[in-house]
Amino acid sequence: MPELPLHAAASNAPPLAAVCTPHGRGAVATIVVRGDCRLMDCAQHRLFRAVNGRELAAQPLRRIVFGRWGAEQTATEEVVGCRLDAATTEIHCHGGAAAIERILSDLANAGCQVVSGWQFAESRAGLLEMECQQALAHAQTERAAGHLLEQASGVLRAALERLAACLDREWPPHDAAAVTDGQSPLALMLAWAEFGLHLTQPWSVVLTGRPNVGKSSLINALLGYSRAIVFDEPGTTRDVVTAETAFGGWPVQLADTAGLRPSVDGLESAGIARARQCLANADCQLVVVDLSQPPDVKDQEVLAEWPLALVVGNKADLGNHWGEALPAGAILVSAVTGAGLEALVDAVARFLVPRMPPAGTAYPISWRQTRLLTQIGHAIDAGNRAEVAVLLAEMLQ
Repeated sequence: MPELPLHAAASNAPPLAAVCTPHGRGAVATIVVRGDCRLMDCAQHRLFRAVNGRELAAQPLRRIVFGRWGAEQTATEEVVGCRLDAATTEIHCHGGAAAIERILSDLANAGCQVVSGWQFAESRAGLLEMECQQALAHAQTERAAGHLLEQASGVLRAALERLAACLDREWPPHDAAAVTDGQSPLALMLAWAEFGLHLTQPWSVVLTGRPNVGKSSLINALLGYSRAIVFDEPGTTRDVVTAETAFGGWPVQLADTAGLRPSVDGLESAGIARARQCLANADCQLVVVDLSQPPDVKDQEVLAEWPLALVVGNKADLGNHWGEALPAGAILVSAVTGAGLEALVDAVARFLVPRMPPAGTAYPISWRQTRLLTQIGHAIDAGNRAEVAVLLAEMLQ
């Protein structure tokens, strides 16, 4: 495991202690201490007492040792200790809050600085690795986690270090002009920035159409449970209703919006205005039409307003009354029978992610990384070598 950076490994830096298991009550909790383990042997009241009688500092590395926590004259906790390396010790205790708080309090009194699990990880790995680990922890699907794991495993840092070495050797870089036209290694990383951000922030898919075409029924069918209220009176959906799921292994947020139509009702009008805003910001719009009814002017207006949307012909189980008026490529589904839903999910997944980065491709996975890479590109184009060095150092910290 990587050693502490110089600022954290200085002789005057206090030992660190953190809970590294998730919040909440559990069977077992793990507390990690980074620093000289003798603080648990040489405290005013010895904290860890192994059943084999040896001090913690004398225990072999990676040897699991059963013992008790606390001074002999106080109530003790049964714990398991393990020295991972010369400066890292794990204490495994009962997962209840009282045991955890007691051990952390004792460590604080012995001179440890108690920090969060994320702060502890950052002190060991650095901010870049910390961001990758945080993103990995927030991955909502296995497929997204696989791509994040590649970046967390060193692909991103290695690419940035190669870029820094290249700029050290050659300034100005021969491909500086390519930063803005998409040909440089930096530009290629930024080309996948949106993909990288969406691995932890679901793609937005918004359903629209005139009232009563079955949007709420369709979103419920896609989710597999009733999230949106279904009623046959136009204007039932007056706000944006959202729910998260996965299409093709990609995290997706579905949004059911108010039917688009002129309205004198203030509440409905506000819902329609919000629906248009959500549609404008969506990664994918689905225009839903009712196949059981012939097309009317309202359908055509919605289709014209969102020409890049995927068209979904709902209520296919009641017959197709659109005929040739149905746009080419429309996907026929039935929210009632489930027919066509799999094809719709596949179509949306292909629309959101038409291609994937080749294995080994580096790209940013946080807003901070994306911002810094963009600024580095601008600094290279401006010929500002000093700013590039500062930004790269910030990126690699």
